[in-house]
Amino acid sequence: MQFAEIRHDYIWGEAVENGLNHRAGDPLLAAVSIDAWETGNDDEEGRVVANVLLSRHGDIIVDFHDNGVRMDQQVLEHIAEAKTDLRRIWEEYTAAQRQAAVHVKSLGCTAELEIPRDAMEQINGYLHAASEDAYQSEDHTISYTVQFPDGKQMDIKCCGCQDEPSWTEAVLFDEDGSQLCCTEPGDSFDGPWELQYAGIRYTVTIKTEHA
Repeated sequence: MQFAEIRHDYIWGEAVENGLNHRAGDPLLAAVSIDAWETGNDDEEGRVVANVLLSRHGDIIVDFHDNGVRMDQQVLEHIAEAKTDLRRIWEEYTAAQRQAAVHVKSLGCTAELEIPRDAMEQINGYLHAASEDAYQSEDHTISYTVQFPDGKQMDIKCCGCQDEPSWTEAVLFDEDGSQLCCTEPGDSFDGPWELQYAGIRYTVTIKTEHA
């Protein structure tokens, strides 16, 4: 098939949209769309014939939307150029990750979490509950999440119980949402919360919003 025009100028994904802010569970780092036009008419809408994908591990995969273009020389040339663009993006991304890791390891990671006053009052009520009607219930967990510059996340949780006051903990997760470590159960929510992993100290300070 002869196309009037082919482009590969639409690039999307975490590496080009959000820098180092990782979307947990997303295996895609960046992608380039190969778009084609058959006639070149102004009113013609282009169609995606392939996507060139960059995985979080640096692999480049071609996803053809139209099997008829697999041997099309025009399309293959644009795919080759898209791969070059993605290799450059990978090099820039990994360099930024290394720089962030060095910075984080030397300074540690700190963050501040501001909790609405009514939410903090509710949490403290659960932590000091003395009757069945006041207990939080084990099916109800209150959780706030902080993301650090290196992609790690810390959840600060108030965990409910069926027949006793609630308890608190902090849990550290990696970039893919897997748990790395956690604190011992506590009876206070306002911190500060500290966890250490791979030689890096992660600290979250809790503040209550002013009314």
